[in-house]
Amino acid sequence: MPKEIAEYLNKMGARIPNVKPGNATVEYLAKVQASTRFWGGLLLSVLATSSTILDHYLRKRNDGFSIGFTSVLIIVGSIIELRRSYQAYNVMPSLSKALKRYGV
Repeated sequence: MPKEIAEYLNKMGARIPNVKPGNATVEYLAKVQASTRFWGGLLLSVLATSSTILDHYLRKRNDGFSIGFTSVLIIVGSIIELRRSYQAYNVMPSLSKALKRYGV
């Protein structure tokens, strides 16, 4: 995958700052990809472990009633996405007015 990305960047004439085109770009992209996978996996494992521990603690504290933190993450993500969609929807009338003004 990094090789295809490097070839695509080269075709488009784009470059990564301070990285030579060719094999150096492939190596850089592979390193970034491995680092991203490692830190992303570590973050997900910390989130899963901490939510499980906190869920067990709250179940003991609240007589068996608890909301899973995975569910809370999904709900928060959905609310954020809904807010973005709403903001984009509110921008549309002014955008269409601007496009009409310039004849597009």
